Amino acid sequence: MAELVPQAVSWHRRFHAGLGLRWDAWRFLPHRADYYEYLADLIDGLQGRRTLRDLFEDDARRYGPGSSRGRLSQYWAAAYQDVGGDLGAAWQGTLPTSECLLLACVQQEGGDLAAALRDLARAARLAAEARFALVSTAAAGVVAAAVALAMLCAIPLFTAPRLQQVFQALPAEDYGRQTRALFALAAAARHWLVPWLVMVAGLGGLTLWSLPHYTGAARAWLDRRLIWRLHRDFHAIRFLSLLAVLVRQHGAADTRLRRALTVQGRGAPAWLAMHLERMLMRIDGGATDAQIFDTGLLDPETWWFMADMMGALGMEAGLERVRLRVETRLLARVRLQAAVLRWALLIGSVATALGITLWHYAVIDELRLALTNFYASR
Repeated sequence: MAELVPQAVSWHRRFHAGLGLRWDAWRFLPHRADYYEYLADLIDGLQGRRTLRDLFEDDARRYGPGSSRGRLSQYWAAAYQDVGGDLGAAWQGTLPTSECLLLACVQQEGGDLAAALRDLARAARLAAEARFALVSTAAAGVVAAAVALAMLCAIPLFTAPRLQQVFQALPAEDYGRQTRALFALAAAARHWLVPWLVMVAGLGGLTLWSLPHYTGAARAWLDRRLIWRLHRDFHAIRFLSLLAVLVRQHGAADTRLRRALTVQGRGAPAWLAMHLERMLMRIDGGATDAQIFDTGLLDPETWWFMADMMGALGMEAGLERVRLRVETRLLARVRLQAAVLRWALLIGSVATALGITLWHYAVIDELRLALTNFYASR
């Protein structure tokens, strides 16, 4: 029994150390693009005079154990030595898996690590901008739905009972059309409030779940609409940016492309994994041109551009042109779509709140007039 106590204490410390590491990694995640560029500049400038482990140890001393970067640098220095100098393996568990695997492949093939880090920095920034557009739109939708639902819930819980109490002297048969409609809605909401809340929460949860997971027959139709379209374009931006990292490395083109798709497929959600599997199946079937990417992950205009560029310039140069187009045009379109959808949701929420408020003013005016006529007729 006594031997179990040190084991339990050791497990408890490892558990909290793992939680602390994940927390530090989450806090560091938005800054990783700048860090990738920082390391790339050091690698180019030092020309092998110092190892990455030395750089990690320097950061650990500079930032100290009181900062996320200091603790992560200390962890990376130890991990880098344990895995034999594999940067991707050292960063595994603290930075995105696909980015770690891409760096591991670059090192295994003897590629340009500094150039790969710069490419990853560019890809991380693009993905962050697209993710912000997606998340802000989803948040606006949640806020808009919450405001509208709160206003509707206030009718049976507060406003209708209060109006009935204030105008209790007025017989129900003297209610006007607006008043009867409001009180009928309050009665229905009082009876169906819980099912409505469950239904709205279920639809919201189903929508969020469907973004990365749903792969059914209706997915192609959904991917052309609303938040599903933003989700598709976000992953298209990230996919093309990461794809360009490995394709520019050494080796045969089909081998590099297969490896890049395989790496991005590891740990990918079901929807993205489906597209990557289709691309790999087309490579297995002998496809070598832009037909590989015609799975629905890219919007038609981007895919047509890719087909023209790859046909004219080859795969590597064609993908580079597509990446540049993504940086300039596709990301701008995603921002515009997100802004339009966000404003539409917020305007709809304000319109709902304003409509309910004006309805209440009309009911109050109607009740006041009816009560005046009631007393006048007595």
